[in-house]
Amino acid sequence: MVVPRAVKALSAIASLATAQEPPFTLPTPTGRAAVGTTSWVLADSTRRESFSNSGAARSVEVVAWYPTNASPSASSRAPYLREGVVEAATFATAMRKPGAFDHLAAVETHSSIDAPPSGRSKSLPVLVFSHGYTGLVSAYTALLEDLASHGYIVLSVAHSYEAVAVRQSDGSVATMLDSAGSMRPGILDVFGEWRDEDSTMARVTRAKTESEQLRILKTYIDGVPKTNAVIDRWVADTKFALDQFARASGGIAGELNRRADLDRIGVLGHSMGGVVAGEFCLRDTRCRAGLNLDGIPQSGSMIASRMKRPFMMVYSARPGRLGASDVIYRRAASRYFRVDVDDTRHVDFSDMIFWGGPLKAAGASGSIAPNRAVELTRLIVRQYFDQELQGVPSPLLAGTLRLPDAHVRKPTLTRGP
Repeated sequence: MVVPRAVKALSAIASLATAQEPPFTLPTPTGRAAVGTTSWVLADSTRRESFSNSGAARSVEVVAWYPTNASPSASSRAPYLREGVVEAATFATAMRKPGAFDHLAAVETHSSIDAPPSGRSKSLPVLVFSHGYTGLVSAYTALLEDLASHGYIVLSVAHSYEAVAVRQSDGSVATMLDSAGSMRPGILDVFGEWRDEDSTMARVTRAKTESEQLRILKTYIDGVPKTNAVIDRWVADTKFALDQFARASGGIAGELNRRADLDRIGVLGHSMGGVVAGEFCLRDTRCRAGLNLDGIPQSGSMIASRMKRPFMMVYSARPGRLGASDVIYRRAASRYFRVDVDDTRHVDFSDMIFWGGPLKAAGASGSIAPNRAVELTRLIVRQYFDQELQGVPSPLLAGTLRLPDAHVRKPTLTRGP
């Protein structure tokens, strides 16, 4: 389903929001800088879009957050749903709960749209983010705004047709649903490969030796070729987005490029996006440090490779999964960091912990308070990248900051024969 942009997202959202109360308030960014945001769409002429028969080039949208000196006003405040109500409507349709999330249009961000960036030339480190599989780009606003308020340029890469809604180079919005409102067949093929994931990860975490864990994981990873193809596709999207950003000269993208320190690039993501962060850091030496928010297992080629970069894994408390990818990261990363967050589930590292409604009824979130989940996610991510990209030691990782609900682990495994 490709939805024409008949009206601009700002005016469409504003008209709907006037009739509704915001279902929640995004936590205020904790950094000193005000936050600006913008977006642009790129067309990769070297690749054809595999989800379309049109022969069109692959489109990659980038949504950027960055420090600015401009304070948000009613007229400049960026919408929460960056592609409009189609994001909420598509997600609700996929859950078979039409209209359940339309009220997200009333949520306010803390960012000024298209504000001029602040910062000196080549002074700002860059973070590149990827969403979860069939996720919403907008659902990570609380984390990405916060990182920008602490002086990072954040480039969120939107992966066409495998996200809820992504703007295309022709101005349309491509969604994860087909013309009948059903999940696209290619996506269903990927989901089909994950049928035994829970039981397989439980076997990994019960295994007594490193060699046994590797054997189970390798068999699983070799058996999910469509998932590995997604990783290849998303790594290519990320590389293309970063290549083009490094060449940008005009508009706000060009201004951001002139302020960006491209020798200090970190890559992170949630779920599939976290797995892609690991694979990107393996393949592209521009990555100085990577981080995965609960993407399990680390599929792709890292299981048999060394990436010579530090990496952090943040695990939720999903049963049977704690430590499932440790054996891969301990062997591949130059330094491996692990943090476990109590009382969480998979979506709790995103804004979706605030959404309630059908998500809450389905048990998608853990028992952790939403504001606490955001606070912990922000702190863990920021301290890690501050340490690895800016040389500021992390009190959490050093053990001088101890939290009752987030635990730094040093995995120890018994090596097999």
